[in-house]
This record gives sequence, structure tokens and C-alpha cells, in this order.
Amino acid sequence: MLLEKWGGDRKSLFQDPVFARLGELSRKVNWIFEKSFGPVAGTGAGSWVPSADVYETEDALVMVAELPGVKQEDVRVTVLDGALTLRGERKEVPAGEGEAALHRERVAGPFVRHVLLPAFVDPARITATYRDGVLTIRAPKKEAAKARRIAVEVN
Repeated sequence: MLLEKWGGDRKSLFQDPVFARLGELSRKVNWIFEKSFGPVAGTGAGSWVPSADVYETEDALVMVAELPGVKQEDVRVTVLDGALTLRGERKEVPAGEGEAALHRERVAGPFVRHVLLPAFVDPARITATYRDGVLTIRAPKKEAAKARRIAVEVN
């Protein structure tokens, strides 16, 4: 292998003492959270949780989730009992012939993300679009929840 030709060893490349201490600290923090609140999303083997932003516009609640490397057919969005659920799977990219992974950070496997919807959202009108690894879910507000201007009359 290439590293053997350089006289290096695989472990020394990625086991810098600083990063080893950070990894240890991360594991300890996750352990504390798991003992206090239950399993932390994205800490199990092969699990991950997509990054997402949720914001409110004048007429909708919008969630934008990053799903790099996930195919559209591997994404499912459902709504039930006031909760929106995003689930899917990112498939592992296999190493090519003659290749061996030295260091892996990208996580493959199933994911699930739940968002509780506020009462002002109309679940029957929720839509989702997917483009370039970004999922946008739009949950329109019920008509009664939209602000309307009230004319002030002079007496």
C-alpha cells in the first residue's frame, strides 16, 4: 500500500493527540446527555440526523433539511397527529477496487427527524420539494392563523 511505501503507518495519520482528546470529550458529553435525556440522536453506530432549519413566513412554516448523498426515492415525509416526520437512508459509497479507507467521517445509514407542528399549520396542505440534496417542506398556515388588517374607523 501507499503508506507502507512512505514508511508511515495508518494510525499515526489520523490519531493526533488533540483530536483524540476531542473525541474522548465528545463521547463523555454524549454519555452525560444519554443518562439524563435518553439516546442522543446521531450517536449510535450508523445513525445520523440531517441538519435542518425551521422558519416561519407570513403564510407558512418552512423546514429546509440538508440531505447530501441521499436519493429522492430514499426520502419519506409523513404527517400524523400534529407531527411531521422526515425519514430516509443515505447509502454507503463503497470503496473502489484496490482502495482501502484510511479515515471515514461521512455516516451512512437510516435517519429520522421529527418536528412538532404548531396548531396554526394546515397539515392537509403540506408540500415537499427536493433539489440538489436539499429538502424543502412547506406547511401553509390555516386561514384563521394569518394576520389580517382591521380598519380603524373614526367616530
